[in-house]
Amino acid sequence: MGLLGKRRPKRPKVHGRELQAYRRNLADLTTMIDLELATLGDLVDALRRRDADPGEALVDLQAGEEKLDLAAESLRGMLAPEELHGLHAEYEGSLERALRGIVTAERGCGITKMPYRPPDDEEPMIYWKRGHLNILHARLRMQELVATLLTWEPGMPAEATVAARLGRAR
Repeated sequence: MGLLGKRRPKRPKVHGRELQAYRRNLADLTTMIDLELATLGDLVDALRRRDADPGEALVDLQAGEEKLDLAAESLRGMLAPEELHGLHAEYEGSLERALRGIVTAERGCGITKMPYRPPDDEEPMIYWKRGHLNILHARLRMQELVATLLTWEPGMPAEATVAARLGRAR
């Protein structure tokens, strides 16, 4: 009875270890995602300014999309602390928005290969503009979310709003 009656209390560091492991994995993954989105965003912006070849850009966009699809799969497999589930899911949603922007830009590249397309057709430009804005806005929101996900402490509210950001800056 002596051994069964005495239970060791759970150590509070267990939550800390899990949180640190989550932060470490999230930081590595989101850094790669952010760098890839920055590269692809610049490429789509170059397409929009007519500074890049659509054929070569299409290859790079497809390769980047595959990398980000794998990263999204890894992100879905991560177990976030319960309080951060909403922000983690919002990050995943923003990544999906960025991926839609990449697919939109790929569609613009595909339009340039159509044989009946007039040379002064502006339709690819519209796709590239929309794709670039989706990538840009998704990336900005993802940076806000990551800042909150990486600095959140147990007991604190888990929100990535302007009010929360202004409160953190004080």
